Amino acid sequence: MTLDQLKMLVKIVETGSVISAAEALYRTQPTVSVAMKKLEEEFALKIFSRDQYRANLTPAGLALYERAKMVLRQSDSFEQLAHQLSTGQEPEIRIAIEGACPIPLFLRILKQCEERHPYTQFHLSVENLSGAVELLVQDKVDIAISPWPTEELQLDAIDFTHTTLIAVSSASNPLAHIERKLHFEDLQEQVQIIVRDSSPVPSDKQFGVIPEIRRWYVNDHHTKKQIILSGMGWGRLPEHLIQAELREGCLVQLEIENYPSPARLEIKVLRKHDHPMGPVTSDLWNMFQDLSKIGSVPLIAE
Repeated sequence: MTLDQLKMLVKIVETGSVISAAEALYRTQPTVSVAMKKLEEEFALKIFSRDQYRANLTPAGLALYERAKMVLRQSDSFEQLAHQLSTGQEPEIRIAIEGACPIPLFLRILKQCEERHPYTQFHLSVENLSGAVELLVQDKVDIAISPWPTEELQLDAIDFTHTTLIAVSSASNPLAHIERKLHFEDLQEQVQIIVRDSSPVPSDKQFGVIPEIRRWYVNDHHTKKQIILSGMGWGRLPEHLIQAELREGCLVQLEIENYPSPARLEIKVLRKHDHPMGPVTSDLWNMFQDLSKIGSVPLIAE
């Protein structure tokens, strides 16, 4: 069996006859007929029913035809991938995204890059706090998208977008019914829900953590949101994750004295300054740069 025989099989079915397939493939009719006869002999199967003028498939022939199309698609994909690799394009790009970042704009850019470079795989990981930046510093990812400030001189940064953290509780939480600015004393009997830093080397810095009150730690913002919705605590959440709940009144924004809420987070795209980039990573980086020229874009989910 050869790929050439499979191409002939598929073309016969598509065109309806051996003669038409031969013309489409720039082969002679005897060449195509002999190739199909050898294919049938090799597997001791009757692929075509030759009772009529048109080349009708037998049940076995239909099964082979469907699989032949799959094999040819895989062959084309293999050929294109080999061509891409021969030009130096990366087989994969690793990207770390901090969990507070809005995703839609990033996915729009990623889709454009994927359309230009369909045979480069993207490996995405969602990290918390300094986790995305730390993976970049350790050369475990190629690009990081993170709102957390960094003084790492070895990193290049592009302004990307921004999000806002808002302190909230559920409408059933007693905090939601205090008709004034909250004081830290009001929070003593409550639990602050905090997303744990996913960095392999967590920073000593803590953002928005109120000392000397009860805390629960979770691994992601969605779990944090569900706990707060249940009435079991309070905390700051990205606005784009809770817009609907705020509108519906399930969550209530809290005003806390001397506590930043809303707190705006500037989100940046980061790369290692001295880390060589392949053509696909460079193209993706340039897409982010082009976007930054029109200004940082806020993203709130509808």
